[in-house]
Amino acid sequence: DKMNPQQVQEWLAKVEVGEGMYHENLTIFPVFWRGQAEVPAESRKVPADSVNNRVGHGGRDRYQLLSDAVEAKQALVEEVSEGGQVPFLGVKNTGGTPILIPEGEILMGAKQNRVVNLTVLVAAKTSFKLPVSCVEQGRWHYRSRDFKPAAFAHPKLRELKVKSAQRSRRFRGEALADQGRVWDEVGEHLEDLEAASPTADFVDSFAASPVRMERYRTRIELPHEACGFIAARDGRVVGLDLFDKPETMRKMWRRIADAYFLESTREWSESRPTPKAAAEKFMQEVSEHLEEASSQPDLGVEFEVTNERLSGSALFYDGAVCHLSAFDSPSA
Repeated sequence: DKMNPQQVQEWLAKVEVGEGMYHENLTIFPVFWRGQAEVPAESRKVPADSVNNRVGHGGRDRYQLLSDAVEAKQALVEEVSEGGQVPFLGVKNTGGTPILIPEGEILMGAKQNRVVNLTVLVAAKTSFKLPVSCVEQGRWHYRSRDFKPAAFAHPKLRELKVKSAQRSRRFRGEALADQGRVWDEVGEHLEDLEAASPTADFVDSFAASPVRMERYRTRIELPHEACGFIAARDGRVVGLDLFDKPETMRKMWRRIADAYFLESTREWSESRPTPKAAAEKFMQEVSEHLEEASSQPDLGVEFEVTNERLSGSALFYDGAVCHLSAFDSPSA
């Protein structure tokens, strides 16, 4: 793959921001590829690869998600050795299709739960050393031999993790996040939500506010043909997650959305809906501030969102984005 920032901007110009859905303090704007926002109901049973071929976003077998590969027993995620290393996991892809592992995905199991630092593709029939961060400070013993994708980190944690991992890669050659800051944020998150967690496990926070979480789930549901969404709170965009096809977004929606809902519960204060113009401006800013990453992955081309306020990354493969995530720093 070879893509320059101008080509990326042209590709992202195909994105359309839909009308926002609002509950209490959170507005979710669905994101569509141009021409897909108003797909007739009778067309929604068309196979996803047919839709993608119409809009030029790749075919059926460009990749499979890690969650699908693990379920199909075509992927194994485990500690890199019997003793383990906190900032790395081993991934084996035994299938014939690349595996997409999105930034922010939490992998549960083995000696402690981890979160993926940056989006990667693991080539078919290969092994890969995956940079991760620990989100369960109080455990370092085996509960299982392998890991399974189970949840997503909240935007604030993802923002600081991505930014520090990119900085580490530029200066040290490896995408290692600031583990101390990750642990601090997990601890503050659990404390703010009054979540009980004997091992300081981020995942335990999802059980802290079930009634409020269910209200978000009930009132905010992504349209069928959305390929991503922009989340905003109190008039300011919080984050963006974008995939190449609606099928992928539908599979990822519940886990990613729950993390946004959880953070909105933590930061709860009733406020007006965020205007659509704010989401459109954010999308434009992200597109204008993408630069090729300092070092490139084995598969695909990675771009970083580089500006004082924004952070994020985009992985392109086979001429299309696999996953783009971007965040607005509340402290900038």
